[in-house]
Amino acid sequence: MKPLLTLTLLLFGLCCLPASVQARDCTGLPTQFTGNEFPTGDFFTNFNNSCYLVPFSTGNGQGGQQGDLNSVYNKLYFCGISGNPNCNKANLPPFELVIVGQFPNSRYFSIGLYDDHSAYTQSISDVNIVPLTSKDINPYHPGVAFVKGQHYSLSVNLGGTPGTIETGCMMKGYNVDVNGLDGTQRHAFMNWNLDPAFLQQPIPYKLHQVDTATHSNPSKAGIILVRSYLDITTLTAATQPHVIVRDVASGCAYPAAYVTSMLDVVSTNADIGNTWLNQQQVQEHSVYANWQPTACWGYNQASQIQWLRGNEYTPGANPDASYLYAFVPAGLPQTLFNGNAFMRLQFRVPITPPTPCTTGCSRSGNEQLRYASVSFQATQGNTLASIPDSCPANSVMPCTPMVRDANGYVTLVVGMGEPQPDWVTPANGYTWLDLSKSPDYANLNQLALRNILPATAFRCGGQLLPYKVAEATNTQSGAGLMGLYAPVIDFPTADALPPTATPLTGNSTCASFPFGPPAVNSPTNQNCFVQLPPPTTITALTTQCSVPGCNQVVLQPKPPISVVGTGFGSLPQGLPYTGTTQTLEVDDLTQGWSAGFAGNTCTLTIGEWSNSLISMVANVNQNGVCPMAAGDQLKVTVTNPQTRISASFTTTVLAHAGGSPRKP
Repeated sequence: MKPLLTLTLLLFGLCCLPASVQARDCTGLPTQFTGNEFPTGDFFTNFNNSCYLVPFSTGNGQGGQQGDLNSVYNKLYFCGISGNPNCNKANLPPFELVIVGQFPNSRYFSIGLYDDHSAYTQSISDVNIVPLTSKDINPYHPGVAFVKGQHYSLSVNLGGTPGTIETGCMMKGYNVDVNGLDGTQRHAFMNWNLDPAFLQQPIPYKLHQVDTATHSNPSKAGIILVRSYLDITTLTAATQPHVIVRDVASGCAYPAAYVTSMLDVVSTNADIGNTWLNQQQVQEHSVYANWQPTACWGYNQASQIQWLRGNEYTPGANPDASYLYAFVPAGLPQTLFNGNAFMRLQFRVPITPPTPCTTGCSRSGNEQLRYASVSFQATQGNTLASIPDSCPANSVMPCTPMVRDANGYVTLVVGMGEPQPDWVTPANGYTWLDLSKSPDYANLNQLALRNILPATAFRCGGQLLPYKVAEATNTQSGAGLMGLYAPVIDFPTADALPPTATPLTGNSTCASFPFGPPAVNSPTNQNCFVQLPPPTTITALTTQCSVPGCNQVVLQPKPPISVVGTGFGSLPQGLPYTGTTQTLEVDDLTQGWSAGFAGNTCTLTIGEWSNSLISMVANVNQNGVCPMAAGDQLKVTVTNPQTRISASFTTTVLAHAGGSPRKP
């Protein structure tokens, strides 16, 4: 998907709050805290009200954002506490953001952070959010039905040191920091400083800005994005997420009117918020992502259009989701109309939950996938239609579901203004979409397949595909990494559509990677084939790389480590991935621990795995677990998952240059 950082706004001001809340007198509230402004109550009894709540903007990804039309996106820009000349010009003392809201009645829900490059840094998914109090429940756990009015809260740390917290500003008994995110962190991956070929182009590009081991170059602004798919919650001031700006030293909150009129630390206005971001780095991320070549192993001859996983860098992309694209030839809608033909998609849909509902349904926990949809998108990022795996019985927005047979097979027929054939109905197993009802349908240029939160045991999800690599793996057999879960697209005429939809047949094997890497597409090569795997070698090992040629590991908690070399193959677990594998291991030979290998206590978060680069965060050297010290001998071993050939590289951990150690 494209950036979801300029959403269609539906603002709910303080005037929209319930009458009981509107009655508050918000004048004369303190904006400085000296120690006794709030002697009674606690943070939520004093500040969770209209005088302090700043609402998020709300939209569904329309207006050029390539969003899923069955979703709700809530967005807020924020400024760092220092170092950004475009915001927080009043030099507000260190503050943090406290997000408050109610669990929505939806299929999927998450809260994500993006740094000043518009790149993903951290998120927390619905099932992992701890409810605000012991009386609240999280309805996303298996076997738990939705109950309205269940609250959550989380903090976004922006730096600073707490002082003596005032009595009425304490959070004792509330679950907030347990859900905490760090708004100062930069993304650990997508670093073109590790790619000499990109930097050697005739057009000179700036070096990629990275953090340091001592966290001396934090992100100076960012975006909070709250997502909810198939949401049937009635949108009100009470159900919409809000933020409270909290003084770090005292723990007390600044009035909303003071925050929105006197300070430039949060905003729902994209024209303002985008000036807080580093737009040069945003643009160069996009240039680098588009410069990176596509690749393919094979071609599915049964499908007129092939599926390809999108760029790794996409502003606003959901880390819980994979995005696959099928690029449509120019003028196809008119061509199909002229020939009285249709676009047909045949595929299998994974098992998904029955949620949301109002009848007490819940997740079983055995679903293969949390959510799936197909979106039809036009030039300029306009989403024409989105077809989800199913629709709630009482949807609050128009919703056309996939009609599935008993085994989950779907036949989706898309018209471009032609009459709907009489037999193409749900009763006959068809899903029908008349795309011509969208004014911009003639500019259809791509289809987007969205998979969210695949189960570990489901080995046919879109996240298995490497970035910018096609789904098909074998031209002769028609095999692909997603098997029959990847839609086959063709263009039959009306008389070629059978009276009853027939399920897709073909090679059902999933997640079987070829022995070698895919062929790289270029102006001189448009063919798909399996290359011979090069030798597995490691030539460099580095933490944050601020200039080309990095080759050092610097001491810090949770070090981001990049492994440069050849012959790494493809990661079968998919990307991104956190856990252990049998193909990547970090060993501290001095301390005697191992991380990332099957059975290890400490895990790895793998963000990139290509044939020549692996980027990860080693979840070590924090809270006394898997400790690391300057002078330790650190060994990284990579095993190509397809050839099972290994290579190792050992280096000495260096002390950081000065300052405080990087925060976990």
